[in-house]
Amino acid sequence: MKFIFSFLLTLVSLTIFCQKDNYEVAKKEFENFIFSSDSIKIQNIKNEKFEKIIDIQEYHHSVTRLLDFGLTESVYELRFSYPFDIHYVKGRNVFIFLFYLDGKEVGKIVDYAQYKDEEKQISGKFDSEINNYILKHNHFYKTNYSQKNFIDDIITKSVYGDYCGYSGSKNEEMFDLDLEKLNNVESYVNWMKSFNPEKQMWGYDQIQYLLGKELIELETYEQKIFDHIKNRNAIIETCSGCEFGIFKRVFKNKDN
Repeated sequence: MKFIFSFLLTLVSLTIFCQKDNYEVAKKEFENFIFSSDSIKIQNIKNEKFEKIIDIQEYHHSVTRLLDFGLTESVYELRFSYPFDIHYVKGRNVFIFLFYLDGKEVGKIVDYAQYKDEEKQISGKFDSEINNYILKHNHFYKTNYSQKNFIDDIITKSVYGDYCGYSGSKNEEMFDLDLEKLNNVESYVNWMKSFNPEKQMWGYDQIQYLLGKELIELETYEQKIFDHIKNRNAIIETCSGCEFGIFKRVFKNKDN
């Protein structure tokens, strides 16, 4: 009985190891492809032949948009499947972010869906030019952000808009803060300084509300940021009722 128990324990341990190893090998193969490929090759990923990745599903090019200071962002979403054990297949959803300055690729982020009890899994690769962009951001917005702040902001998933989903209700909080509250004004200003255009738009929205109620006055540089967000009129992820994944400009004063 002891021999049989030991054998079964070893077999279970080996199976668990192989299951985990399959994902890590598939993940490594996926990243090797992404970080060595241009946007054209990534757009044709469904035609790529992999060793450990069985299939690419749910591929979608969400948006290509201009952020600040000449930085363009392209966002892709997909799901890759890999062998879980002899009889099963598992999948992993992934967001891919590509960044360009003046047409030159300067960085990529791979953001993996996080399952229960897992640590967040993010991989990134950047050229030195991305630091010039961050310096310009810090100068204009009067921040002291790093490359890590850039990554954290970019992968923060948020949708700008009220009355989204089946409930169709107005948002009462965002980013763990109550909305339309005077005591949160400093946080709203900080949202406007984000690398994330949706978060910036939420900051603009809240400052606009408080200005309309004549509850605050902006500092000169804060007014400059407020005006910049409106004049830039970036493409924002929003919603229409139960329909999500809509990317468009918020303000109607631009043709595109």
